[in-house]
Amino acid sequence: MAKRKSKKENSGNHKHEAKKKYGQNFLEDTELSDEILDVTEVNEETDVIEIGPGLGFLTEKLVESAKSLIAFEIDDDLIPVLMKKFGDKENFTLIHNDFMEIELEKYLLGKKDIKVVANIPYYITSPIINKLIEHRDKISEIYLMVQKEVAERIASKPHSKNMSLLTHAVQFYAEAEYLFTVPKEKFNPVPKVDSAFIGIKILKDKKYENQITEKEYFKYLKEAFSNKRKSVANNLMKLGLSKEEIGEALEKLGKTKLARTEEFSVQEFIDFIKLLKR
Repeated sequence: MAKRKSKKENSGNHKHEAKKKYGQNFLEDTELSDEILDVTEVNEETDVIEIGPGLGFLTEKLVESAKSLIAFEIDDDLIPVLMKKFGDKENFTLIHNDFMEIELEKYLLGKKDIKVVANIPYYITSPIINKLIEHRDKISEIYLMVQKEVAERIASKPHSKNMSLLTHAVQFYAEAEYLFTVPKEKFNPVPKVDSAFIGIKILKDKKYENQITEKEYFKYLKEAFSNKRKSVANNLMKLGLSKEEIGEALEKLGKTKLARTEEFSVQEFIDFIKLLKR
């Protein structure tokens, strides 16, 4: 399981040269791996995807517990290490490729309710989450180690300064939960910031998607968040709406005319759009 690394890492007798371009960093803490296994509830009926297994520290726990594990690793030098450790495991499949470049659907055939458990590179957190959510028909739960402040944004609640476009991009499709903080010292080498483990559970009832198309929802949302210093009314005027129209809709929702976008939950923003379209 890989994220940022520098210099060299050891796993048994293997030395691994750091590659900054992959944003790698290794988690090597048995207690933490056990905690991850506990909160993800991976068992013998679970199909799991891991992105960036690295030297296989968490992979070892997942292979022991899961029905099947598909691991995607981009680093050429790590392939022989992982194959030596897990190549003889019948429930283990290693894909030597960039996760962002692969056609994920072909690896999901015949599976459902897949869980993703991964310690991903900080710099591609949003693209990875977006790609996983696109396959929400087969993926039911996503558990990721991410930068702490990103985790706070993803799992944010209305009226928090952490509310952002990313919050809605996840919570429109899923319930997000900040599970626990992981001190930077748990990684080797030690990164500059703390991490956090988050859980993203796909909304099977599609309660928000059934009310509004994602295209329409995000059209309004992107404009609403276009300038966080401005009120939602000022930002939405770019869509040709008058301040009076927006103000009336805000009042019907019980909000002030100076309300800001971070005050809205997903449901409130859907209701807001519906009022604006009347």
